Amino acid sequence: MRVTKHRSILGRWLASAGAAGLFCSSALAGYDYQTLQVEGSVSTMPTGINQRGMIVGTYQLERGADLLMRPFSYRDGAYTVYKAEEPAAYSFDDINDLRHIVSNIGHRDFTSETWFGDRRHRTTLEVPGTVDTRAYALNDLDVVAGAYDHDPDEHGILTTSAFLWNRRDGYRTFDAPGAAGLTVAWGLNVEGAVVGVYMDAGSIYHGFLRTPDGRVKTIDYPGSPYTQLMGINDRGDIAGFYQDPSDFILKGFVLRAGKFVPVGPADAANGSYPYRITDDGRVVGWYMDANYRVTGFLATPTRGQD
Repeated sequence: MRVTKHRSILGRWLASAGAAGLFCSSALAGYDYQTLQVEGSVSTMPTGINQRGMIVGTYQLERGADLLMRPFSYRDGAYTVYKAEEPAAYSFDDINDLRHIVSNIGHRDFTSETWFGDRRHRTTLEVPGTVDTRAYALNDLDVVAGAYDHDPDEHGILTTSAFLWNRRDGYRTFDAPGAAGLTVAWGLNVEGAVVGVYMDAGSIYHGFLRTPDGRVKTIDYPGSPYTQLMGINDRGDIAGFYQDPSDFILKGFVLRAGKFVPVGPADAANGSYPYRITDDGRVVGWYMDANYRVTGFLATPTRGQD
């Protein structure tokens, strides 16, 4: 591994859309932003943060005609990058307060693997009987959430369903009610609430919240045909993004106490993608600027938000 210093600072249980209590904030204020960019990368995509402030994610490197994905971690101004000699894609997708990680690896022969744990002690995750398993999030009780592909239809198109896993219970799988071939669990909290995205028969993408007792509620950004919920903290605040029907750009938000608050740096001209939110409201994700350059961000609530 290699450590580099930080050089830049600043820089998919409520109700569906239209239900009472959901409204949008018109203000862009409320967060201070710090950019995150691995030195020498063409893109940096943070996707996980723990309460202690350790951030993990993926960065991309150009190697001749190849665009390689590699994992990184970041804390207190320093990046740690991890080499991988063979895989075409290697990511750290989330981290918990025990510093356990979920990771996905894609090989050049189009095979893949997913693991949970740390770099010394890993557990391979594979939902039985599936084509592919991907882990995206974990909580502080080491419950993992993700998605898996299975049962191709007559056209060869695979069904994608969500799963939860821990050592005691093994795999639990589910689809959102009304899903037509796609349900992905993107995040969960310590209580066992899960957020994610599903697609309906009309190819509309909806956010969902699954409560610990298995009930599922749809959460859509008002007026949008595409809502994706990515992370939920232990207070129930949700980070995600939606497609703005006026310009078709994906824009970030935090849903807190029934209110959608915009999240994204000022130069996020072509999209903002929040992934995780801590209990004290810090948000990590990435955005695209006017030149479509992908840069990570850490959004810290300004004083007085709580």
